[in-house]
Amino acid sequence: MDEERKKHLKRLYFKTLAITLAVCVALMGLGYGAFLYMVGGLNRSDIDENNLSANASMDERVINIALYGVDSRNHDYQGRSDAIMVASINGKTGKIKLISIARDTYVSVPGYYDTKINHAYAYGGPELAIQTLNQNFGLDVTDYVTVNFDSLAEVIDEMGGVTVDVTEEERYQVNAYLLRGDPLKETGMVNLTGPQAVSYSRIRKIDSDSMRASRQREVLAALFEKALAVNPLEYPSYVRKFAPMVETSLSNDEILKIAKVGLKSPKLEQAAFPNDHIYSTGQTINGGWYYVYDLEQAADMLQQYIYEDIPFEQYGLTEEEAGAEGKQE
Repeated sequence: MDEERKKHLKRLYFKTLAITLAVCVALMGLGYGAFLYMVGGLNRSDIDENNLSANASMDERVINIALYGVDSRNHDYQGRSDAIMVASINGKTGKIKLISIARDTYVSVPGYYDTKINHAYAYGGPELAIQTLNQNFGLDVTDYVTVNFDSLAEVIDEMGGVTVDVTEEERYQVNAYLLRGDPLKETGMVNLTGPQAVSYSRIRKIDSDSMRASRQREVLAALFEKALAVNPLEYPSYVRKFAPMVETSLSNDEILKIAKVGLKSPKLEQAAFPNDHIYSTGQTINGGWYYVYDLEQAADMLQQYIYEDIPFEQYGLTEEEAGAEGKQE
């Protein structure tokens, strides 16, 4: 009886194990199927990685992606990139670093000449734009995400707007260039509609291109905070809704890898070039105005910031100096 009972328990064990595995496989299949449904509307674009001049990655756990905002009135992804950023996602630390590069930055565009960095996208699309980033800033970028500013307005509206700190001077500029929707009537911490937020992101006449980039990061950071507050059960509907508004070269596997970091309540950090910690000048060259700064130093600063977690303000400091500065903060 004992032997027969052991055989029965053994059969029951393997039967239970087989059913459990089958259920797990089925759930995984359903989960991946739901994911494919969510990202099915993405505008996909293939780029030749052999043409990107990507440097060797210093850490496989870090994913660097180029982010572009184009201002095409045709609702496509053509033209100059008015917003240029690098999103650095660290799978180990869970940090997402958003680094903007002023569109007037003076760089060498491969196959062309020295000009503004935002011209690269117009000359050769995302492939040339990424190659320009990699060659001038020593990066390892092989993928990109592009959003048209009109689409960004829709995304912001769907999320219920974004809250930013607006001055009276900025309010006037927002309304002066507002393409649609209600004018902005308040200042201070204001919840902007999509069109108002995009108009706010475009402001540059009252100060500089650096401040324009700062406003763009401010809007994206506010949108990031809104996304973190969304109920995870609502993610599928949002992703499905926003997917057609984006063009990207990211594969499904790469998106899943990034999503794993995004689901861990990541910390967002922001930085920019030029900044107060690298000498830069505004120069008129051949009739055009540019930001000019040492790109080799910028590349070194950027790599230390991304891979060694050294903030720009601590670049070049000894450990003792950096520690003292950290205490002051």
